[in-house]
Amino acid sequence: MIRTVSIIGLFAFCIAGAIEVTAEPTPFRAVYKADYKGLPLSAVGIRELKQIEDSKYLLSSTAKSFFASVTEQSIFTLEEQHIVPLEYQYKRTGIGKNREVNLTFDWEAGKVTSELKPWEIELTDGTLDKLLFQFRMREDLQDALQNGQPWPDMNYKVADGGRIKNYNFKVTGEEFIDTPVGRIRTVKAVRIREGGERSTTFWLAPNYEFMLVRLLQIEKKGKGFELLLTEAEFNGEQVQGF
Repeated sequence: MIRTVSIIGLFAFCIAGAIEVTAEPTPFRAVYKADYKGLPLSAVGIRELKQIEDSKYLLSSTAKSFFASVTEQSIFTLEEQHIVPLEYQYKRTGIGKNREVNLTFDWEAGKVTSELKPWEIELTDGTLDKLLFQFRMREDLQDALQNGQPWPDMNYKVADGGRIKNYNFKVTGEEFIDTPVGRIRTVKAVRIREGGERSTTFWLAPNYEFMLVRLLQIEKKGKGFELLLTEAEFNGEQVQGF
Protein backbone atom coordinates (compact mmCIF):
# COMPACT_ATOMS: atom_id res chain seq x y z
CA MET A 1 0.00 0.00 0.00
CA ILE A 2 1.22 3.49 -0.79
CA ARG A 3 2.02 5.33 2.40
CA THR A 4 1.86 9.07 3.00
CA VAL A 5 5.29 10.65 3.21
CA SER A 6 6.41 13.89 4.78
CA ILE A 7 6.78 16.81 2.42
CA ILE A 8 9.15 18.72 4.68
CA GLY A 9 11.82 20.18 2.49
CA LEU A 10 9.69 20.09 -0.66
CA PHE A 11 10.72 23.65 -1.41
CA ALA A 12 13.64 21.81 -3.06
CA PHE A 13 11.29 20.97 -5.92
CA CYS A 14 12.10 24.37 -7.43
CA ILE A 15 15.68 23.15 -7.87
CA ALA A 16 14.77 19.55 -8.64
CA GLY A 17 12.60 20.51 -11.58
CA ALA A 18 8.95 20.30 -10.48
CA ILE A 19 6.57 21.11 -13.29
CA GLU A 20 4.18 24.04 -13.33
CA VAL A 21 0.48 23.51 -14.00
CA THR A 22 -2.16 26.12 -14.65
CA ALA A 23 -4.97 25.18 -12.21
CA GLU A 24 -6.13 22.75 -9.55
CA PRO A 25 -6.85 19.36 -11.16
CA THR A 26 -10.50 18.42 -11.69
CA PRO A 27 -11.53 15.20 -9.91
CA PHE A 28 -12.92 12.40 -12.08
CA ARG A 29 -13.78 8.71 -12.08
CA ALA A 30 -13.83 6.83 -15.40
CA VAL A 31 -14.76 3.21 -16.08
CA TYR A 32 -13.35 1.30 -19.06
CA LYS A 33 -13.72 -2.00 -20.80
CA ALA A 34 -10.25 -3.54 -20.74
CA ASP A 35 -9.27 -6.16 -23.33
CA TYR A 36 -5.96 -8.00 -23.28
CA LYS A 37 -4.79 -8.82 -26.79
CA GLY A 38 -3.67 -12.42 -27.26
CA LEU A 39 -5.35 -13.57 -24.03
CA PRO A 40 -8.88 -14.99 -23.63
CA LEU A 41 -10.03 -12.48 -21.03
CA SER A 42 -11.47 -9.03 -20.59
CA ALA A 43 -11.65 -6.84 -17.52
CA VAL A 44 -13.11 -3.69 -16.04
CA GLY A 45 -10.72 -0.76 -15.76
CA ILE A 46 -11.14 2.26 -13.49
CA ARG A 47 -9.16 5.49 -13.52
CA GLU A 48 -9.69 8.03 -10.79
CA LEU A 49 -8.26 11.32 -9.58
CA LYS A 50 -9.17 12.52 -6.12
CA GLN A 51 -7.85 14.93 -3.53
CA ILE A 52 -6.67 13.20 -0.35
CA GLU A 53 -5.26 16.21 1.54
CA ASP A 54 -4.74 19.92 0.92
CA SER A 55 -2.77 20.13 -2.35
CA LYS A 56 -2.17 16.36 -2.29
CA TYR A 57 -3.80 14.00 -4.81
CA LEU A 58 -4.14 10.31 -5.65
CA LEU A 59 -4.19 9.27 -9.31
CA SER A 60 -5.04 5.59 -9.74
CA SER A 61 -5.60 3.10 -12.54
CA THR A 62 -6.89 -0.47 -12.08
CA ALA A 63 -7.93 -3.29 -14.38
CA LYS A 64 -9.40 -6.43 -12.84
CA SER A 65 -10.89 -9.66 -14.11
CA PHE A 66 -11.54 -13.07 -12.62
CA PHE A 67 -8.08 -14.22 -13.76
CA ALA A 68 -5.84 -11.18 -13.32
CA SER A 69 -5.42 -7.64 -12.01
CA VAL A 70 -3.24 -4.61 -12.62
CA THR A 71 -3.13 -1.72 -10.14
CA GLU A 72 -1.17 1.51 -10.55
CA GLN A 73 -1.20 4.49 -8.20
CA SER A 74 0.60 7.80 -7.88
CA ILE A 75 0.50 10.20 -4.94
CA PHE A 76 1.55 13.72 -5.86
CA THR A 77 1.25 17.21 -4.52
CA LEU A 78 0.86 20.66 -5.97
CA GLU A 79 3.13 23.25 -4.40
CA GLU A 80 2.52 26.72 -5.82
CA GLN A 81 0.95 25.03 -8.89
CA HIS A 82 3.89 22.66 -9.46
CA ILE A 83 3.50 18.88 -9.84
CA VAL A 84 5.62 17.03 -7.28
CA PRO A 85 5.48 13.20 -7.41
CA LEU A 86 5.81 11.59 -3.98
CA GLU A 87 5.11 7.87 -4.31
CA TYR A 88 4.33 5.41 -7.07
CA GLN A 89 3.05 1.84 -6.89
CA TYR A 90 2.46 -0.80 -9.57
CA LYS A 91 1.21 -4.35 -9.03
CA ARG A 92 0.36 -6.99 -11.63
CA THR A 93 -0.88 -10.51 -10.92
CA GLY A 94 -2.18 -13.30 -13.11
CA ILE A 95 -0.80 -12.05 -16.46
CA GLY A 96 2.59 -13.55 -17.28
CA LYS A 97 5.00 -13.00 -14.40
CA ASN A 98 3.67 -11.25 -11.33
CA ARG A 99 5.31 -7.87 -10.87
CA GLU A 100 5.35 -5.21 -8.17
CA VAL A 101 7.06 -1.81 -8.03
CA ASN A 102 7.18 0.74 -5.20
CA LEU A 103 9.00 4.04 -5.70
CA THR A 104 9.58 6.87 -3.24
CA PHE A 105 10.53 10.36 -4.44
CA ASP A 106 12.65 12.13 -1.84
CA TRP A 107 12.92 15.69 -3.13
CA GLU A 108 14.84 16.89 -0.09
CA ALA A 109 17.60 14.34 -0.75
CA GLY A 110 17.21 14.54 -4.54
CA LYS A 111 16.73 10.76 -4.84
CA VAL A 112 14.13 8.30 -6.10
CA THR A 113 14.34 4.82 -4.58
CA SER A 114 12.81 1.45 -5.37
CA GLU A 115 11.90 -0.64 -2.34
CA LEU A 116 11.09 -4.15 -3.62
CA LYS A 117 13.80 -4.49 -6.25
CA PRO A 118 16.30 -2.12 -4.64
CA TRP A 119 17.80 0.69 -6.64
CA GLU A 120 18.37 4.40 -6.13
CA ILE A 121 18.98 7.14 -8.67
CA GLU A 122 19.31 10.90 -8.61
CA LEU A 123 16.27 12.95 -9.49
CA THR A 124 16.69 15.15 -12.54
CA ASP A 125 14.69 18.20 -13.59
CA GLY A 126 11.04 17.36 -14.21
CA THR A 127 11.16 13.67 -13.22
CA LEU A 128 7.75 11.96 -13.16
CA ASP A 129 6.52 8.40 -12.60
CA LYS A 130 4.95 6.02 -15.13
CA LEU A 131 1.39 7.11 -14.35
CA LEU A 132 1.88 10.79 -13.56
CA PHE A 133 3.34 11.61 -16.98
CA GLN A 134 -0.16 10.95 -18.35
CA PHE A 135 -1.54 13.63 -16.05
CA ARG A 136 1.17 15.99 -17.27
CA MET A 137 0.27 15.19 -20.88
CA ARG A 138 -3.30 16.31 -20.21
CA GLU A 139 -2.00 19.53 -18.66
CA ASP A 140 0.20 20.28 -21.69
CA LEU A 141 -2.65 19.73 -24.14
CA GLN A 142 -5.06 21.77 -22.02
CA ASP A 143 -2.58 24.63 -21.89
CA ALA A 144 -2.19 24.60 -25.69
CA LEU A 145 -5.97 24.55 -26.16
CA GLN A 146 -6.60 27.45 -23.78
CA ASN A 147 -3.90 29.56 -25.41
CA GLY A 148 -4.91 28.80 -29.00
CA GLN A 149 -1.57 27.15 -29.75
CA PRO A 150 -0.74 24.17 -32.00
CA TRP A 151 -0.63 20.79 -30.30
CA PRO A 152 2.83 20.46 -28.74
CA ASP A 153 5.34 17.65 -29.05
CA MET A 154 5.50 16.25 -25.52
CA ASN A 155 8.66 14.98 -23.84
CA TYR A 156 8.77 13.60 -20.30
CA LYS A 157 11.45 12.24 -17.98
CA VAL A 158 10.17 9.13 -16.20
CA ALA A 159 11.75 7.11 -13.38
CA ASP A 160 11.54 3.57 -14.73
CA GLY A 161 13.58 0.43 -14.07
CA GLY A 162 16.49 2.05 -12.25
CA ARG A 163 17.08 4.91 -14.66
CA ILE A 164 15.48 8.04 -16.09
CA LYS A 165 13.84 7.32 -19.45
CA ASN A 166 12.56 9.76 -22.05
CA TYR A 167 8.91 9.32 -23.02
CA ASN A 168 8.15 11.26 -26.21
CA PHE A 169 4.69 11.84 -27.69
CA LYS A 170 3.31 13.48 -30.77
CA VAL A 171 -0.28 14.45 -31.61
CA THR A 172 -1.18 12.86 -34.95
CA GLY A 173 -4.69 14.25 -35.36
CA GLU A 174 -8.22 14.30 -34.00
CA GLU A 175 -10.76 11.47 -34.08
CA PHE A 176 -14.32 10.80 -32.98
CA ILE A 177 -14.55 7.67 -30.81
CA ASP A 178 -17.83 5.78 -30.40
CA THR A 179 -18.34 4.73 -26.77
CA PRO A 180 -21.27 3.49 -24.64
CA VAL A 181 -21.77 7.11 -23.45
CA GLY A 182 -21.91 8.40 -27.03
CA ARG A 183 -19.50 9.70 -29.64
CA ILE A 184 -16.66 11.76 -28.16
CA ARG A 185 -14.21 14.05 -29.94
CA THR A 186 -10.63 13.16 -29.09
CA VAL A 187 -7.05 14.16 -29.75
CA LYS A 188 -4.82 11.22 -30.72
CA ALA A 189 -1.35 11.16 -29.13
CA VAL A 190 1.20 8.50 -30.12
CA ARG A 191 4.34 7.58 -28.24
CA ILE A 192 7.45 7.95 -30.41
CA ARG A 193 9.84 5.00 -30.08
CA GLU A 194 13.00 4.23 -31.97
CA GLY A 195 12.58 0.75 -33.44
CA GLY A 196 10.89 -2.15 -31.70
CA GLU A 197 7.43 -3.63 -32.12
CA ARG A 198 5.74 -1.87 -29.22
CA SER A 199 3.33 1.01 -29.79
CA THR A 200 1.22 3.12 -27.39
CA THR A 201 -1.61 5.43 -28.44
CA PHE A 202 -3.86 7.65 -26.31
CA TRP A 203 -7.19 9.17 -27.35
CA LEU A 204 -7.98 12.15 -25.06
CA ALA A 205 -11.14 14.27 -24.81
CA PRO A 206 -10.64 18.08 -25.07
CA ASN A 207 -14.14 18.72 -23.66
CA TYR A 208 -13.16 16.98 -20.42
CA GLU A 209 -9.66 18.38 -19.88
CA PHE A 210 -8.24 15.59 -22.07
CA MET A 211 -9.54 12.74 -19.96
CA LEU A 212 -8.60 9.34 -21.42
CA VAL A 213 -11.24 7.88 -23.76
CA ARG A 214 -9.24 5.07 -25.35
CA LEU A 215 -5.80 3.55 -24.84
CA LEU A 216 -4.21 0.98 -27.15
CA GLN A 217 -0.86 -0.65 -26.42
CA ILE A 218 0.51 -3.27 -28.80
CA GLU A 219 3.52 -5.35 -27.81
CA LYS A 220 5.48 -8.16 -29.45
CA LYS A 221 3.55 -10.72 -31.52
CA GLY A 222 0.38 -8.64 -31.39
CA LYS A 223 -0.08 -8.90 -27.64
CA GLY A 224 -1.06 -5.89 -25.57
CA PHE A 225 -4.19 -4.31 -24.15
CA GLU A 226 -6.91 -1.79 -24.90
CA LEU A 227 -9.05 0.46 -22.72
CA LEU A 228 -12.33 1.95 -23.96
CA LEU A 229 -14.46 4.34 -21.91
CA THR A 230 -17.86 2.97 -20.84
CA GLU A 231 -18.91 5.56 -18.23
CA ALA A 232 -17.40 8.50 -16.39
CA GLU A 233 -18.04 11.19 -13.84
CA PHE A 234 -16.14 14.43 -14.33
CA ASN A 235 -16.25 17.07 -11.57
CA GLY A 236 -19.38 15.42 -10.16
CA GLU A 237 -21.28 15.25 -13.46
CA GLN A 238 -21.85 12.35 -15.84
CA VAL A 239 -19.86 12.42 -19.07
CA GLN A 240 -22.00 12.30 -22.21
CA GLY A 241 -21.09 12.19 -25.87
CA PHE A 242 -23.45 12.98 -28.73
